[in-house]
Amino acid sequence: MAKKVPGDYQKLKTEGRYRIGADIPTISFSEIGKRGVRRLDGYEKASGQAIYTRDVQLPGMLYARVLMSPYARARIQRMGTSKAEALPGVRAVIRYDDVEVKDRMLNGCYFGPEWVCPRLAGWALKPIHPVLGEQAWYEGQPVGAVVAADSEDIANEALRLLEVEWEELPFVLDQEEALKPDAPILRPGADSNLLERPGQSIEQGDVERGFREADKIIEFRAKRNAHLWAGAELPSVVVRWRGDNLEMWVHEQQAYHAKMLISEWLKVPMNKITVHSPYQGCSFGGRGNPANNSENGMNILAALLARRTGRPVKLLYDRREYFFGESADMMVGHFKVGAKSDGTITAVQMKNVFAVYMGAPGIEHFIDNTRIPNLSCETLTVDVSKGPAWWCRCEQLPNALCLTLVFDHVAAELGLDPTEVALKNDGYDGRDTTELSKYKREHGFPDRDSLKECIEAGKKTIGWDEKWHPPGTKRLPNGKMHGMAFTWSHEWDDTRGTGSAAVMIENDGTVSIIGEQSDIGVNPWTAYCQIVADELGVRYEDVNIKPFNLDHGFALMSPDGSANLCSNGEVLRKAAQKAKKMLLELAAQRFEGVEPKELDIKDGIIYVKAAPEEQKTIKEAVARAMPMFASAAFWTEPPVIAWAWHTQGVWGRALETGRPRLCRQAHFIEVEVDTGTGEVEVTKVVNVNDVGKAISPETVEGQMYGGTYMGIGRALSEEMVWDEKTGVLLNRNLLDYKYATMLDCGPIETIIKETGMGHGPYGTCGVAEDIATEVPALLGPAVYNAIGKWVDEYPITPDKVLKALGET
Repeated sequence: MAKKVPGDYQKLKTEGRYRIGADIPTISFSEIGKRGVRRLDGYEKASGQAIYTRDVQLPGMLYARVLMSPYARARIQRMGTSKAEALPGVRAVIRYDDVEVKDRMLNGCYFGPEWVCPRLAGWALKPIHPVLGEQAWYEGQPVGAVVAADSEDIANEALRLLEVEWEELPFVLDQEEALKPDAPILRPGADSNLLERPGQSIEQGDVERGFREADKIIEFRAKRNAHLWAGAELPSVVVRWRGDNLEMWVHEQQAYHAKMLISEWLKVPMNKITVHSPYQGCSFGGRGNPANNSENGMNILAALLARRTGRPVKLLYDRREYFFGESADMMVGHFKVGAKSDGTITAVQMKNVFAVYMGAPGIEHFIDNTRIPNLSCETLTVDVSKGPAWWCRCEQLPNALCLTLVFDHVAAELGLDPTEVALKNDGYDGRDTTELSKYKREHGFPDRDSLKECIEAGKKTIGWDEKWHPPGTKRLPNGKMHGMAFTWSHEWDDTRGTGSAAVMIENDGTVSIIGEQSDIGVNPWTAYCQIVADELGVRYEDVNIKPFNLDHGFALMSPDGSANLCSNGEVLRKAAQKAKKMLLELAAQRFEGVEPKELDIKDGIIYVKAAPEEQKTIKEAVARAMPMFASAAFWTEPPVIAWAWHTQGVWGRALETGRPRLCRQAHFIEVEVDTGTGEVEVTKVVNVNDVGKAISPETVEGQMYGGTYMGIGRALSEEMVWDEKTGVLLNRNLLDYKYATMLDCGPIETIIKETGMGHGPYGTCGVAEDIATEVPALLGPAVYNAIGKWVDEYPITPDKVLKALGET
C-alpha cells in the first residue's frame, strides 16, 4: 500500500520548510485559546463603517454593465451598437469583435495562457472561457458587449438598446443525457461532451476479491443537484489608471492571483499594479473561481474600459447575474459495497458522473479515513449547458456525501449502529489504527483515538444510546416520525497553502502584522494577532494587522481550503519569533551586562529573567530604531521588522504526502418527518470537531454554527432549478433560492476537542469548511431512520419524501 513520496515534498522536507511530526509549543499561552477576545474587525462591521468593494466611489467614476446571454446556448449572428453608443451619458462600448478582446480567453488558473500544475502530473490548464465572446454556453453568461456610462441606470439602458440577432443552439442540462449518442456536442471541435480531468479513476487493492470476501453486497444510486455560492455582497470591481500604473479595488478571495492574471493579460508589469482588497461580503468559494468569466473577467473588462475612457470604472453584477455558476458536486453516483456481517467493509466501488467540473472524485475520504483495502472509483466529468462549476465550501462535498451514504447503507442493511461501523473501519490508506498509533509515537504526537473521543462526546450530548432506533419505528406524540443519523470524517488537516508576512515593532512599542489577505468573514485576523501576541509576549490589544493592500509585497495564504491557520499561523509564528530575537538583541543594549538570552517579555515588558524587577518597556527598547528624517541623528538603529514564509502541505492525498490525518470529526442530527406533507424538520444538531488546538475558540464555534445552517440548507432546500424547455435558470434570487436561516434548525451543540494532533502550528488544523460539507450528507440517513425509506437525491424536499413513501 505504500506510495512513493513526490520529489517536491522531499525537497521541502529536506530544506526544513515542511514540518513532519508533532508541534510541541515552546511558549505558555496567554492569548491563544482565550475566550472573550474582541474580534478585530467586529466594530467596523457591526457599526456599518466597514468599506466593501461595492462601497468604493471615486471622482468621475463611470459604471459598467455586461450583456448576459438570455439563452442556454446561442451564438451572436449580428449586433448593432449604434443606438447604445448614441445614448447620452454612454462613454464607451466594447464589442466581442473588438481587437482588445476578440478570441482572447480566460484561463482555468491564474498564471497566464498556459500553466502546468504540479498536482496534475503535467496536465496543462488551457484557456477555456472567452473574456467577452460571441457564443454563450449557458444562460446568464457574459457575452457580446460591455458598456461604460455616467450612471448604472444609463449603462442598463444602453444594454437594452443593443440590437442583437441570436442563433439559438441545442442545449442539454443533465449530465447523463449529455453522454448519450444523440446529445448535442456543446463545445466547438469536441468529439463528445466528456471532459478530460485529472485523477478521474482511482484503483486500490482488488474490489472483486473484496466482494467475494463479503457476506453482503449492497448497491444503490445517489444524486446531488446543483446549488451555488451566492453571498450577500454582489460582485464588483473598481479600476483606474494613473498614467501607465493600474489601481484596482477587487472583490476577490485571492487578490494576489488577480494581480498576476491581469498583469499577464494586459501585459502590465506587476510593479505597476496596486491592488486593494476591501472587506468582502462572503465568498464560499465563488469569489475564488478562476475558471469562469466572473471576477477575473470583470477585472479585465473594467481595466480596458478605464483605459479607453481615461476615467475610473466600476463594473457591477446585479443579484440575478450573481447566480451564474454551481458548486462542483453536481453528481450522479452508482455504488456497490461489500461488507461482512460484523460491519467490516471489504470493498467499495463507485462510478460518479459530474456536471461541468469535478470537485473531488468521491473516494478520497475512504483512503484518508479507513482501513478498507479494496477501493475503485471511476469518475466522468461531463459538459452541460449550465454555468461554471467550482468548489463551494468545499471541494470535499462529494467525498463527504459518498462516505456517509456508504457507511449508513451498510449499517442499515446489516442492522448495526452506524457509530460502531465507523469505529470498526477507522484507519488510514487501507491500514488499521495500529498503524496510526505507530505513526503518532514515532512523530511525537499523543496516541489518542480522535474518532472514538469525538463519537463518545457526540453520543452523550445527543443521547444516542437512549434515542437511536431501527428505521421507521419511532412515532412521536405529535404524529411525526423521529429519525437520527451520524457521520464522520477527518479534519481538513494538511491542506496545501503558502503565505508570507512580516511582523514589525512600531516606535511606540505596538506591533504591526504586514500581509495582504482578502476578507471573507471567517475572522482569521483575530487569531493571527493572538499568535503574534503570545510569541512576542505582548498584549493582544497591542497587535494589529493591515491586510487590505498588496503594495508591501507580503501576501498571506488566501482564506480558502481551511488553510488559513495551518499555513498563515506558521508564517506569523516564525516571523514573531524572529522579531522577538531581534528585539531582545536590541533591548540587551539597554541593560547593564545582560545577554539577549537572559531576557524575556511578558505583557509588553522586557525583563531580566534572573531579576524580574529589572524592566524596560518595548517602547524604550526601540526608541532609536525608527528613522524619521535626515537631521534626526537620534535614530541610529535599524527598525525591528522580521518576515517569514511557509508552505503547508502539498497537492494530493495523505497517502502521497506521508502525513496521515490524525484529527477526526463526528456529527449527529435529529429530525422529525411529517409523513402527510413530506416536510423534514431538523430538531437538533451536535457537531464534534477535533481541531487539534483552538487558537480562537469562539471563531471555531462560529464556523461550526454557520456551517450547520449552510449544511441544512443544502440538504433540504437549496437547489438551482432550470426550465427544461428553455434552459433558463428560474430561481435567480434569494427569495426562490432557499437558504436556511436560524429558524430552520433546532438547537445546535458545538463541542471542540483538542488532541494536539494536527499538522498546523501548536497542533492545530482547519475547521471552516468541515461542517457545511459534512452536515448535508446527514439528512438522507436521518430521513431513512425516520421513515424506513431511502431518499438519495439531494436536496431532500417534501415531494421526494412523499414519493419514497409511495404517496405521489
